[in-house]
Amino acid sequence: MTVKLLVAVAGVTLAAAGAAAAQTPVASWAKTPTAQDVAAAYPAKAKAAGVGGQVMLSCTLNRALSPRDCVVTREQPSGYGFGNAARRLAEGLVAAPGGALLKGVEVEVPVAFPAELASGAAPVVRNPSYAAIPSAADFQVTFPKTENGVNSVRVALVCTAAAGGALADCAVDREEPAGMGYGQAALALAPKFRVAAWSNDGQPTWGAKVRVPIRYELKPVDQAAR
Repeated sequence: MTVKLLVAVAGVTLAAAGAAAAQTPVASWAKTPTAQDVAAAYPAKAKAAGVGGQVMLSCTLNRALSPRDCVVTREQPSGYGFGNAARRLAEGLVAAPGGALLKGVEVEVPVAFPAELASGAAPVVRNPSYAAIPSAADFQVTFPKTENGVNSVRVALVCTAAAGGALADCAVDREEPAGMGYGQAALALAPKFRVAAWSNDGQPTWGAKVRVPIRYELKPVDQAAR
C-alpha cells in the first residue's frame, strides 16, 4: 500500500512526499527581554504564592518600533500584578523592521510568567515560535523506512536555543512508539530548526530550554489527499 507521510510541527502540517521546502514566517521581534528580566519583573505577590500568569497586551509601536501605551486585554489570574509587570517588560521589545511593523501600528504582545520562575527554576519553553523548520523533503529523508505497521508517531525534543535561534544539546523527551528509530530521526532534523527570540505565549527563548514536538501520521495516499 502506498502511503503519504504527514508531519506536524507545532501545528504546521507538511505532506512529506517530495513537497517543496516550508518555513514559518520570520520572527516578529528583533530584541526581547531575557529570562532574567522576566524573573526580576515577577510580581512579589505571585512569587510568594507560587502562581504563574499569562497576559495579553495591545500596544502601539513607537518610532523605535518598541511597544508603548500598552493596554491589558487579558490577565490570568488577575489581582497578582501580572498586567503591570507585563507592560514594563513589553518596553524591552523591539520589532524587526519591515512588512507591516511600522510606527503607529497596533500590535498584540503576549507575556508569560511561568510558575517555575516563582521558585527560581528554569522553565522549558513549550510553545516556541519558529523562524525556520525542516522541509517536507528533510522529514522524508530522515523518517525510518520500515514496514512495521505503525501509523502514528509522537516525538518531542528538548534542546537549548542558542543566540540566533539554532538548537543545540538536543535530547529525546518523548518517543512513541519507542525503540524504532523515530527519536534519532528527529534528532537528525534538529539543525534545520530555528526558533524566534520570543515564544508564541510570550517567553524569552534564546538561551532557554525549548520543547519541540513532532507528529508523524502515515495514511494511504487517497486518504491523505482528502
